[in-house]
Amino acid sequence: MVRNALIPLFLAATGCSAVVAGSPSEGDAQSASVTGVVVVEKTVTDDATRGEASARFVRVRGAVDDDALRLVGAALDLPAVGECASAGLPPTTAHPVELLDVGGVSIESAGQKTALVGRQLPDVVDLVSGTVYSARIDARDSVQVLVGGTADVPAFSLRAEAPEAPADVRMAALDSGALDVSWSGGADVVYLDVNGSRCTFADEGRALVPANVAGDATAASLHRVRREKLSIPGLDGGELRFDFARAVTLARR
Repeated sequence: MVRNALIPLFLAATGCSAVVAGSPSEGDAQSASVTGVVVVEKTVTDDATRGEASARFVRVRGAVDDDALRLVGAALDLPAVGECASAGLPPTTAHPVELLDVGGVSIESAGQKTALVGRQLPDVVDLVSGTVYSARIDARDSVQVLVGGTADVPAFSLRAEAPEAPADVRMAALDSGALDVSWSGGADVVYLDVNGSRCTFADEGRALVPANVAGDATAASLHRVRREKLSIPGLDGGELRFDFARAVTLARR
């Protein structure tokens, strides 16, 4: 883990992920797999709402694993429901990863169509290069993703219902040092990023963060996640993921 720890830090600092030199040979491509990850994010604070959509189509030799997704910033690592763990796991192994150009990518939501901008990424650590798609977006209600397609990935479209961002979020410190977190429950999964840790909860409207995790935290973000599998010809897997968050500060007694 130590020898690869700088990879995600460098990619995060540049705001991108990249892939290695050149496309796979024909023989490599035949043994490669492709996973698509489309992420629609929203963060609500007291002052503003910020949304962004991104799309990555990852090709590697063999199967696309969690390490490949972490390397290109497409993974979401969640502990088991009811547990907490350190946030931001680094890749434990490093494989060359290619981010495919799939033509135009756009998202329709709330009557507006937004084209995601494809950015060609430079070779960073001789591990990643290719195209990442992203754009600011206000996603509400139903969302439709449209992909223009290329020889690598055929054109497709898909529609999914977006969740609501967590509402009525409250966080209070108990005498034990634990945090009592409450929100308007739903039917998805939620996670709380707090004090460098991530805790996963059932979307039932209330949860406790242990004192050893809470520490001296005064702020956190509660995320509601909804994941829809991609069953698209030309893709070996993937997901459309909604990650809607609300910032929360510690309530003073």
